[in-house]
Amino acid sequence: MKKFFVIVMSAALFTACDNPLEYKPENKADELIVNAFLDAGETSHLVQIAVSSTEYVRPVEKAELRFYVNGELKARTSEFEEIEWYGDTAGKGMRFEASFKAGDVLRLEVDADDRFSAYNEQVVPPAPTVSSIDTVRVSETSNEEYGTEYLRFDFRVRDAGPEEDYFRIKIDSYAEAVFYDKDGKELERGSLKRMLPVKIDNDPILNGGYINSGSDDFGLEIGTRNTYCVFSDMQFSGVSATLRPMTYANTFGGVPPMPEGTESAVVENYAIATIMSLPQRYFYHMKALNMLQDGSNDLALEDVQIADNVEGGIGFVGVSNSAGKVFRMGTRKIDGFVYYQDGPFYEE
Repeated sequence: MKKFFVIVMSAALFTACDNPLEYKPENKADELIVNAFLDAGETSHLVQIAVSSTEYVRPVEKAELRFYVNGELKARTSEFEEIEWYGDTAGKGMRFEASFKAGDVLRLEVDADDRFSAYNEQVVPPAPTVSSIDTVRVSETSNEEYGTEYLRFDFRVRDAGPEEDYFRIKIDSYAEAVFYDKDGKELERGSLKRMLPVKIDNDPILNGGYINSGSDDFGLEIGTRNTYCVFSDMQFSGVSATLRPMTYANTFGGVPPMPEGTESAVVENYAIATIMSLPQRYFYHMKALNMLQDGSNDLALEDVQIADNVEGGIGFVGVSNSAGKVFRMGTRKIDGFVYYQDGPFYEE
């Protein structure tokens, strides 16, 4: 695996023609890769680490992670958890618990294999100003492949202005389950969280100022699908706006992996609607991932220089602040693989 490919897929940040970023020149020596997306709305955080060489990426043998908030050590760990990293098993994860808020100065440090030291330091952005988040079930007749019913989330937000701000919307499906054996004895409990594809072609703000007549969701750049649903306040700076992303209503029926011997289960399904405030570099990082996800030929064919924000290594550490709402979709009872739905979804 080429180093270029490894860096791009593990957190590359590309520049925009109207927002030039500083670039690090290519380095042929081995480097520590550090990637993380930290959010003030979460308390558990995962950091991805590996070592990039000229021709391949390899796992680290040992590492220590330290996390500071306003200069005070809040977490330290040397424990790994195995993760799948863009289909590659070379990356390892290091998880830590910490809380932080808008205005806090965060510093993430990683030492690995007695030879690598890397860090990132940045300030937590303010949370988005959200007056409400509601849901509406809507139907469209143009899409027959996945069915026609959608769940629309109406985010009513107000932008602070006058500076340009950046945001991301994320819709997750979350399930909690209790599994039972043939005698009705509880085996174990499990959970499953998945980020869902978001349909935005009917929203001019999320779609980069355009309304599409078809079902493709393009935004940011003509011909690039806004997979990660990132956008700026260019069209509503200093005023209020309502954002209306949608996702397929039938995608909230996930079930966590069942343990051996399961005969029945009770599953609670939820939808989690989140809007995140992003620093500028985080926004352009996700914009680049949109291009990669959409298979941009320009990026694949040109010799693109890679930008990052990790000192002493390579990679990207994104820090965001979020506001959101949890909607309970209902209870399902699974008995002999027969599903029983208990009531419509309601807010929690």
